[in-house]
Amino acid sequence: MTQSIAPSIIEEKTANGIFARKTFTSTSGDTLVLVMGYGGSLRIWPETFVERLAKKFCVVTYDNRGTGLSFLPKQTEDYSIKAMADDLFEVMTMFGIDAHHLLGYSMGSCIALQYAYDHQEMVKSLFLMSGTAGGSLYVKPDKAMSTSLANPEGKTLWDIYMYTWKLMYSTEAFERCQPAFKAIYEASKETPTRPAALLGHSHAFRGFDGVSYLSKIKLPTTILAGRADRLMPVGNSENLAKHIGGSKLILLDDCEHGPHIQLEDEVIVAIESCCASAG
Repeated sequence: MTQSIAPSIIEEKTANGIFARKTFTSTSGDTLVLVMGYGGSLRIWPETFVERLAKKFCVVTYDNRGTGLSFLPKQTEDYSIKAMADDLFEVMTMFGIDAHHLLGYSMGSCIALQYAYDHQEMVKSLFLMSGTAGGSLYVKPDKAMSTSLANPEGKTLWDIYMYTWKLMYSTEAFERCQPAFKAIYEASKETPTRPAALLGHSHAFRGFDGVSYLSKIKLPTTILAGRADRLMPVGNSENLAKHIGGSKLILLDDCEHGPHIQLEDEVIVAIESCCASAG
């Protein structure tokens, strides 16, 4: 039986303080960049997900400003989707990457859209997961859900994580995904996102309007979402698909705001197909 070889990892920080990681194996080919969403550092990506992708791609993950080991801006106004897309460009420059595939998850889809609009010549394919264009195409979640997420309950970090996940997932999905949730918590507990950064990320998300970008995106694009997403209603992905010419829409049954956690196999197949479509 062939023994699995652990991937290699390179970690660096940009001059402006963005911490980034490259994960790759001897079989890695093109670069695939993963952009995490609201309040999340690179440690929120499940390790199994990244390592499986690294069998085919050189995977770049990084800590958005205010998260993980990246710098903490002084003012809420220092957070914007444009600034966070510029952070990603600095990461690409640091690693010497001039062409890559790009995946944005949740609020990370906004960052990916902004980046793809600004640097379309660098992006080989675009994958938007559980995302939105914001602006007039933003379909809001239930108000009670939004209020609860903005005011998480719990005395410990673990309690807060569990409270948030229980809001986002059905009881069945929550129970089934608990091992993954615990692994994510263990990976990220030493570098929790600070309240000031959460406020900053909220400010950035609320201020984003990428509607005018959509008709200008001329890239192989896949849009994927769970039909039962409570946090980013599926109408957001449907709107993206309607306005990005030639895009492919994948809607997963019995799936909520974490397709890559709930249905890892299906999501990896979809990512590989999207990247392959770039030729």
